[in-house]
Amino acid sequence: MTTLPQLLIWRKQAVDRIGQLILSGTTNDLQPNDAHADTLLRQLSKLPARPGDRAPYQGSFPNEPVSVARIKAANRLRQLILNIRNAEFQPQDQAIDSALRLMSSLPARTTQNPYAALFPTTPLPDLSIDRILEIAPYADRSRVTSLLPHLLLTMAQSQINTPLRQAHFLAQLIHESGSFNYLEEIDPGDYLEGRTDLGNTQPGDGRRFKGRGLIQITGRTNYQACGEALGIDLIQAPTRLAEYDLACLSAGWFWSKNQLNPHADRNDVERVTRIINGGLNGFEDRQYYLASARDVLSV
Repeated sequence: MTTLPQLLIWRKQAVDRIGQLILSGTTNDLQPNDAHADTLLRQLSKLPARPGDRAPYQGSFPNEPVSVARIKAANRLRQLILNIRNAEFQPQDQAIDSALRLMSSLPARTTQNPYAALFPTTPLPDLSIDRILEIAPYADRSRVTSLLPHLLLTMAQSQINTPLRQAHFLAQLIHESGSFNYLEEIDPGDYLEGRTDLGNTQPGDGRRFKGRGLIQITGRTNYQACGEALGIDLIQAPTRLAEYDLACLSAGWFWSKNQLNPHADRNDVERVTRIINGGLNGFEDRQYYLASARDVLSV
């Protein structure tokens, strides 16, 4: 049986591999992988097959040189694949697996589930709903239930793979989100208006790009960078950061971007807090949850 986090990891690995294969073309001459990429793009977008007299990408990105069309196709496929959030295998997964095999000159899939023969199984953290609630007793069980698959995926992808790293990560998230009860800051965000240091240069940016996610991502610049890393257009859809999957994945993005694992390895909660918070606000609360997490995770 394949778990949801493992399936999400496989989809992420697939989209990364597909991007590499598409962008490996270094000239404006069409390559076989361009045809495979165009076919997959049409399948996932529920568009008709490419007419025989039309070159790859012409229907989706007309008048673009092949080198530019490849970049746009890779980005669009990234969005389409990462937006498949179903817990079970979907027809799209079969199409993605087949495209990967064609692009990689591998034999067709036989009896395995999509991805299973292409990527290894990723070890996931040994965390359960009950263990998280033991660390954060004021959290809502239904909320933790919804977040858990995405927390496991985030930890796996961000190498938060030791009990001490997990303890630090969870302690910071629990404090920042009020025990997972707030995926978006309560303040409307007017205080962020005009904060050019955060990239808030357009009217309404303060409210539009207020803190969201389990580690509050704030400001147009950070939304742009986070969205590019996750394959989601957060400038056009900023409230997506307050949804369960991206609330977790954005926290992992911030954690990795700021290289917090080495500080967690040294058990340097003050340094981790300063990087996340910019200061030591709520430091005693963060220390309390770290102690709780270390106890539950037997660190």
